[in-house]
Amino acid sequence: MNDLQKELETASKAARQAGKLIVSKIDKRPERWQKAPGDFVSSVDLSAEEIVGERIKEAFPDDGIMSEEDLNFGLEKKRFWILDPLDGTMNYLRKIPFFSVSLALFKNHEVILGVVYDPYHDNLFTAVKNGGAFLNGKQISVGDTSNLVECCIATEYIGYLDSVKKRRLLGRLGEFFGNIRMIGSQALDLAYTAAGQIDIAFLPRSNAWDMAAGSILVKEAGGTVWAPGGYSCLKSGQIIAGNEKLVKEFVNEILEKKYQLS
Repeated sequence: MNDLQKELETASKAARQAGKLIVSKIDKRPERWQKAPGDFVSSVDLSAEEIVGERIKEAFPDDGIMSEEDLNFGLEKKRFWILDPLDGTMNYLRKIPFFSVSLALFKNHEVILGVVYDPYHDNLFTAVKNGGAFLNGKQISVGDTSNLVECCIATEYIGYLDSVKKRRLLGRLGEFFGNIRMIGSQALDLAYTAAGQIDIAFLPRSNAWDMAAGSILVKEAGGTVWAPGGYSCLKSGQIIAGNEKLVKEFVNEILEKKYQLS
């Protein structure tokens, strides 16, 4: 962990600075654009991206950055950062207080550091490879629920799915889980899973910026992250995260036999 102390401090400060800006503008109805059905970007996303990008470039000029919005360069470099400057833009635009800044460091084909910051509640989730996962400096771990019927599961009602697939997805989840949450930020879905607040996260479609930081949080909190064909944060696709027993049961008993969505 000490080897990445500067990186962790820089990422944490950058996320907090971007988060401060985000919260300061929540009542100001920022300019927004629709990228796809149900998928928006706002001027605040872009301003937060600029803040984090500048902090990273100042501290680590040899690193690249992959971001959800406009900032992308140096992805061929030895290491690069993966950023979602405002995960949960729809929530934010409607003043629903669940959104986050997600920032991860990628090196040698894996994520080695992750920060997810919930600026509205001032909750900072951090993890470094082999260093554990933390919430505001206190170590966290995935939950110990041992069977699916007792789970609280988080998923997302993804806009790209057609209405038939949406109904099928929710209906089938409802057959097995009494507690389903749609938080509206995939990074928070994973952060809450790392903290044991959510038992399992089922994300039907997740991009690198959605899952990179959250995935290392879950792993360093003692959990596992699964994806069809093997997990990689650089692949867009379906992921499932939680404690190992629940993820294995979900994949074997529900996903492969019932959903056939992979």
